[in-house]
Amino acid sequence: MSNKKSKVVIVSDVHLGYQHSDHNSFEGFLDMLLQSKDVDTLIILGDFVDMWRRDASGLFLEFNPILEKIIALTKKLEVYCVAGNHDFHLLKLTSDENPFQNEYPLKFKENIPLLEVEGIKYKFMHGYEFDRSQWSPVMEALCENFSDEIGQIRSNLWSLIQSLGKNIFSFWWYLLKNHSGSYKGYVKNLKMPPHARKNFETSDVEKRAVEHLKKETSVQRLVFGHTHKPFVSSDKRLANSGSWVSDEEIFNTYIEIDGKEVRLVKYAQGDITSQFTVTF
Repeated sequence: MSNKKSKVVIVSDVHLGYQHSDHNSFEGFLDMLLQSKDVDTLIILGDFVDMWRRDASGLFLEFNPILEKIIALTKKLEVYCVAGNHDFHLLKLTSDENPFQNEYPLKFKENIPLLEVEGIKYKFMHGYEFDRSQWSPVMEALCENFSDEIGQIRSNLWSLIQSLGKNIFSFWWYLLKNHSGSYKGYVKNLKMPPHARKNFETSDVEKRAVEHLKKETSVQRLVFGHTHKPFVSSDKRLANSGSWVSDEEIFNTYIEIDGKEVRLVKYAQGDITSQFTVTF
C-alpha cells in the first residue's frame, strides 16, 4: 500500500443491532467524516454489525442509512473493512471464492497486514486472534443467525460457556500469571486501596498482542479492537480503538493516526490519549 500523509481514522466494535450500541452517535461520527477535509482513510476494524444477536438480514435493513453513509465515504476516502468475531461471516460474503463478491459495496478482510503512514508500517487486526476463547468455526456458526430471538439465546449461551470456562479452567492460571505470580500477590492486590490500583489491567489479550507485535519484523505498530478497552501504549507501538457500546465505562472512541502521532479520541470530546496511555 502507498505511503499516507493525511489522517487515518480507525474505529471498531460498533455492534450495530446490540441494544447498547450507540448507533446515533456513530452516525454523527460518519457525518463528521463526510465533512472532514483532512482525513483520507477510514478503517472499520471489526464487529461493525452484531450478527450473533440479531437477524442478519434485518440488521442491514434497519441500519441502511449508516451503510449508505459509509458507501458515500468510499467515494471520498479510502475505506478498509476488517471482520470481527461478531461479523465473521462477512469474510465469506466478500471472499474471492464467492462468485457474487463483487456485488457487495464493501469488502471485508481478515486483517490489513501493512499500511505505511509517514514511513511507519502499521498492521490492523480486530483482535479476536489474541483471545483464547474465540474459535473460527464457533464464530462462523454464531453469525449464521436468521432470528432475533434465537440470536439472543445463542449469544447468552456463548457468554455462559465463556464464563464457565474462565471460572473452572482459568482461575488458578489467572492468579499465578496476573498477580505477582502467587496467591500472596493476589491477596496483596485485593488489599490495595482503589486509588492505588492501575486503571488499566492488562489481560491475556493485550499480552498476546504485545508478543505478536514482537514477532512481526516487517511491522512497527499494531492497532486492534475486540476488548472494548481503548488505549495507546507509551511508545505508540500498540493501540486499541475501543467501542461504541454504552454499557462500557468509556465508549464512542477511535484511533487517529496523524503523521507519526497516534491519538485516542472520544467522539464529540476530543483527544483523551493522556488518560489512557499505558506501558507494557
